[in-house]
Amino acid sequence: MKKILFAIDDTSECERAADYIIDFFGAMDCCITLIHIKPEFVLYGDALLASYDEVDDKEEKQAQEIVQKFTQKFSEKGINTTFMIKEGEPVCMVLEEANNFHLLVIGKSADSFFNKIFSSNQDDFITKAPIPVLLVK
Repeated sequence: MKKILFAIDDTSECERAADYIIDFFGAMDCCITLIHIKPEFVLYGDALLASYDEVDDKEEKQAQEIVQKFTQKFSEKGINTTFMIKEGEPVCMVLEEANNFHLLVIGKSADSFFNKIFSSNQDDFITKAPIPVLLVK
C-alpha cells in the first residue's frame, strides 16, 4: 500500500489538488494522510491585546476546520484519510514527516510577484523533499 502525504491549507490551489488526488488515486490501494501546519507565534509583551491562549485557540480552531473540510471532501468520495496538525515552519514540519511516506502532494502556489522574487514554499518542497513530490496546478 502506497502512503501519500497531502499538505493542506485553506487555498483554492489546495482544493484543486484534493480534487486531483480523489480522481487520480481514489480507486488505488493507498493511504492518504492530510497534514496542516499552524503558524508559530512570537508575542512581545504588551504589544498584543489578545492573550497567547486566545490566539492559539483561534489558530487551533481554524486548523481543525481546515482538516475537517478536507476530511469530509475525501470521505464523500469513499476515501478514508488520517490527519495531523503540527505547529512550526511549514516546509520543515512537512519534510520532517515526509520520510514516512512514498509521495508528497502539494497544490501549486499562486504566481505572485512576491513568490517570484522571494521563492515560495513549493520550491523548497520540490528541492528538499526526500521523496517524490507531485505539484498539482
